[in-house]
Amino acid sequence: MTESEELIATVDDGGIARLTINRPERMNALSGGVSLEIRRVLGEWAQRDDLRVVVLSGSGGSFSAGADITDIAANAGDAGVDEAGAVAIISNGSDLARALRAIRVPVVAAVDGAAVGIGASLALGADLVYATNRAYFLFPFVNIGLMPDGGASMLVAASIGRVRANALLLLGEKFRAAAAFDAGLVTEVLEDAAALSARVDEVVAKLAAKSPAALRITKAASDAITMAAFETALGEEMDGQTRLLQSPEFRQTLALFTKSDS
Repeated sequence: MTESEELIATVDDGGIARLTINRPERMNALSGGVSLEIRRVLGEWAQRDDLRVVVLSGSGGSFSAGADITDIAANAGDAGVDEAGAVAIISNGSDLARALRAIRVPVVAAVDGAAVGIGASLALGADLVYATNRAYFLFPFVNIGLMPDGGASMLVAASIGRVRANALLLLGEKFRAAAAFDAGLVTEVLEDAAALSARVDEVVAKLAAKSPAALRITKAASDAITMAAFETALGEEMDGQTRLLQSPEFRQTLALFTKSDS
């Protein structure tokens, strides 16, 4: 078991693994340190043969508000993010997405409240996505001079098609749970957090009762088709986001966050 103030990871005797981001005061925004710890835990779980299912969630009424911009601003120089810093930032998101997709058993995301940026990519990288009525997905990158990352440029289009994906990624507007369900982005929408928890527990129990080998092989076969462009998308995001993180537009965003914290 891994348990800290900011991340809770457990595996029970039945092989059910649960990973909860626990930064409610920051809407579970992912600092560099938290992202590294998530990758470490997922990396360990990917090597285990006793796991049956993995559940991802966030505490305090949000799934994750995405990358912590204040963390990025604190580590940037006076001139903003340099090339090495930009590569490190985007590599962190890409490797987080890879670590999630390396899990061989079904991954279930329980989404309440905000799933933003890399947090939305993390949620949508799961195999089954359950959300509350108040949940929403948001890729606000274009609003601050950046582009979607964490595989979002492929994950969204694979789920809802090119035109709807373009609307979500290019407009940078909230996509609420009901609309996300209608578009095929989430598996099911539940009334509230209690109903979400109960439904996820029910699904987890069903998955845990099935043949682990059958689940792994079925997931691998599905991924071979539906996720075939995953690495290509990550490569495009690496090239584009590295440039955009050094752009004047994003430098202005960092300056605003630096001012607000001073």
